Amino acid sequence: MEAPDYFTCISYDTVDFLIQSKYVIFGIYLAVEKNVRHIDFNDEVLPHVHIGEFLESAFSCNSLEKCNVVLVMRMQDFPEDIRYKIQKYTSTSFPVSGNFAVSVNSLITSTEIELSALHLMPKGIRERLKECGVCAIGFTADKKQKNMTRKQILLSLDNLLWKFFSDWLIEKNNGVEE
Repeated sequence: MEAPDYFTCISYDTVDFLIQSKYVIFGIYLAVEKNVRHIDFNDEVLPHVHIGEFLESAFSCNSLEKCNVVLVMRMQDFPEDIRYKIQKYTSTSFPVSGNFAVSVNSLITSTEIELSALHLMPKGIRERLKECGVCAIGFTADKKQKNMTRKQILLSLDNLLWKFFSDWLIEKNNGVEE
């Protein structure tokens, strides 16, 4: 079992998004079109949700390199309502393995971060940020930017996906729910 301080880090220009590694089976670079709703992988068809543009829009960040990284996850790690939204959005059933794919526009790495380095958001904005998937935030020196502070945002992927399916897709499609 993974320790709680191991994270999958999705790096954008001004922010690192952190997902607890226990939720990510593996991450791979694939030449997958961003708008496809399922991918063929390991003799299975996985539902595929591309959240890269959503992250960039919601958090005002840009990818470091133009690549498409696929994170494979287990459906059983997510609530039933999110599983339903994934199936409805992708028009793809979960395969026997129960895996699905989420992709982003940027680099991923695996990193270890002390949980004490992450801080809860102030009470006044905590609930609103939690709705967007933000659980905690930390800061670290950015060696590339000569010690400028870099944000590290711990994400709750189920809350982030809920926001993606509920608000962002409707706004992106001019009020028409997909």
